[in-house]
Amino acid sequence: MSRENSPQSSERTPLLSNHDESDANHVDQPNEAASVSESLDAPQTKQRKRWPTAIALSILCVAVVLGCFGLALPSVIQEYAKEAVVLEPSNISIDSFTELGIRARLQGDVCLDAGRVKNKPTRDLGRFGTWIAREVQSGETEVNVYLPQYDNILLGTATIPPVKINIRNQHSNHMDILADIEPGDIDGARRIAKDFIDGKLKELAVEAVATVPLRSGLIKLGKQTVTQSLKFAGDSVPSVPKIDFQRLRIAEYGMPGHPEGVKAQAVVSAMNDFPLKFDLPPLSFDVLLPDCDDDYLLFGTTKTEVVHILPKQNITASVVGLVQQLPNSLTSACPGTKTSPLDSLIGDYLAGRNTTVYIRGGEQDSNTPEWIGNILRDTTLPFTLPGHPFDNLIKNFSMANVHFSLPDPTSDSRPRLSAVVQVLVGLPTEMNVNLDVDKVRADGDVFYEGELMGKLDLREWQASNATKIDNDLLIQSIVKDAPLEIADNGVFSKVVKQILWGKGARLSVHATVDVNSLTALGEFVVRNIPATGDIFIKPLSGAGDFKMPEVTGMEVVDTSETSLTLQATVNMTNPTDYSASIPFSNVSTWVNGTRVGWAWISDMNIVPGPNEIVARASWEVGSIGREWLSQFISGYNTSLTIKTHAGTIPPLPDPGLEMTVPTPHMFGKFLRETTMHLFSSTATFLLFSPFAMYVTSIAATAYYNDTEIGTIDWDYPFAIEVGENVSPRLPVAWGSNAIGTIRDAIGGTLKLDAKADVGVRIGHWQENIWYEGYGLGAKIRL
Repeated sequence: MSRENSPQSSERTPLLSNHDESDANHVDQPNEAASVSESLDAPQTKQRKRWPTAIALSILCVAVVLGCFGLALPSVIQEYAKEAVVLEPSNISIDSFTELGIRARLQGDVCLDAGRVKNKPTRDLGRFGTWIAREVQSGETEVNVYLPQYDNILLGTATIPPVKINIRNQHSNHMDILADIEPGDIDGARRIAKDFIDGKLKELAVEAVATVPLRSGLIKLGKQTVTQSLKFAGDSVPSVPKIDFQRLRIAEYGMPGHPEGVKAQAVVSAMNDFPLKFDLPPLSFDVLLPDCDDDYLLFGTTKTEVVHILPKQNITASVVGLVQQLPNSLTSACPGTKTSPLDSLIGDYLAGRNTTVYIRGGEQDSNTPEWIGNILRDTTLPFTLPGHPFDNLIKNFSMANVHFSLPDPTSDSRPRLSAVVQVLVGLPTEMNVNLDVDKVRADGDVFYEGELMGKLDLREWQASNATKIDNDLLIQSIVKDAPLEIADNGVFSKVVKQILWGKGARLSVHATVDVNSLTALGEFVVRNIPATGDIFIKPLSGAGDFKMPEVTGMEVVDTSETSLTLQATVNMTNPTDYSASIPFSNVSTWVNGTRVGWAWISDMNIVPGPNEIVARASWEVGSIGREWLSQFISGYNTSLTIKTHAGTIPPLPDPGLEMTVPTPHMFGKFLRETTMHLFSSTATFLLFSPFAMYVTSIAATAYYNDTEIGTIDWDYPFAIEVGENVSPRLPVAWGSNAIGTIRDAIGGTLKLDAKADVGVRIGHWQENIWYEGYGLGAKIRL
């Protein structure tokens, strides 16, 4: 068979050879031939992987060829043989697995190509010598393959049957060899496999040593020892095949209602880039996770079906994994940490990152040769599971029945939140496992318009329950008094303003959730599940327009010489679905830039809907306060400015709120009507007051159409009770032009205006205020 007739690219393309343009000037060079020795030392010029899948088997064939004629001739002829030999494997397969190893089959063509020999005298002498010898035959040969880079350990031993080769130039010899191969040092196989998986196998040197019995015709040439060193580097060294998970299904197994564990069924595929063919028997593996002490813990077991390996084809295999009850050592937190060996695996998986487990040979089937089990059992290798992003694992995160508890200044420094937390978990479609959750905990960041407002501390375990809804899992947990830490005062102020006077606030919660799950694998914690959700807090002012609460039942509860302390009932409506507990809150009150007092509430509970709140206020009357109080009693439209400060909600920071509100007309009209008695020159007044007081003096003047009707100057105190009061008869000095007007109105009513300076006393507090009234009804009697 001539090399010129060989196709340029087929399964017969040399496995160990390569093109070398530097040999183009050699005579008799065929189109595609390449010597074994040059092909292994020269760099690859094309992006084709020339990895000899069965290194040992290929070397054995080279050794046989060299042994058959190389050692039967002078050293020059040996050099010729080493450069000229060309091996073209067309098929490499494993015929069967034996108790001691494997029976491999090599099919291909071997020839000598003189054109590959660079030295002309060696080339000419070699062609002449091989023409004379014509044919060489080897006896049964044993070849040992060693790895110099790995302490020269024995990789394996092959026994090759007798081979007869025609050694004339370019004479093709078809070979069909069955060789028995036994594994050598198991530790060596494990080390090279680990370096291969870890991507550290950048180059590989092997050395084959063969003792070859030779004969040429009827002449026995004795036993000769052949040593051949080969080196693989660059593209000749393969990369780890990429494993594609095509299908994954996880379900419980065992008796209905009494699961024994979880079964994972997967279909995986990988490309076989090598001209290698065999059937891989069913194999069992233990799946391991690192423990707290860098050892391994059994996580589960896997088993493969028979896998048919075909040359240069995509290989598909079915894998079944079983995970039974997890040991406590796998789910318990390692000493000095908060995570267990299982946490990192689940955390990476849920985050969509690649996860690493370790596999080691397990208990093999009785039909599997023992030597395979020994190699697998002594080999532990990392195995990467592809990441699976679960961006929508948490479909919804919400809160219901929310209750805020502002901090008690005597015991705590943070507001607290109670609510029913609802988490809707979207279970992966490939997972058909019953899950139950009995408690959850979380750390959450609370944002407003993209800015961090605070942190919600749910680190304490909260009782919960889970309900299956279609393919989703609804987890509900009752959270009690979870602390809320304000991180940004400015953002907090914006939120409060929007709730009080704006259109409400939409808060965004970004949390990591831990769940204590109850499954067929036992009880364990799944940590750091990402969750996001929005909470909308309705405005207290309904549609965004502030409505002044109704103030009723005002009374003076304390006095001093300079101040009053008042208590009132405030009726307000909470339009939100949230409630709140306020142990204490305090604001200052201002008039025209001057602080005139304080207002505060304590031990208040606000619920959705109508609320009745008891509030207190102190009033420090200076000149500004006196003026405002006079206007207020006279029925003017007055307002108060309310400001927060550092102690508004102790010990929280100042929310920075300021609001000017109209003052409710609590008095109505302080002076309701007057009765003037003409003959006695006296007058009585119908007065209204929300609280009891004493009028200590009155200096008043009444006008009718800007004409003075009369004056009162009274310095004797009289009491005013809560509600309507009739004053004593106070003496009136009639104006000089008032008699006619009064006489004409006897038995009727005049509309009078009045101005007065009034002295009042409430408890220890005493003050002089002015009063103005217009269009007052004055009855005129004899």
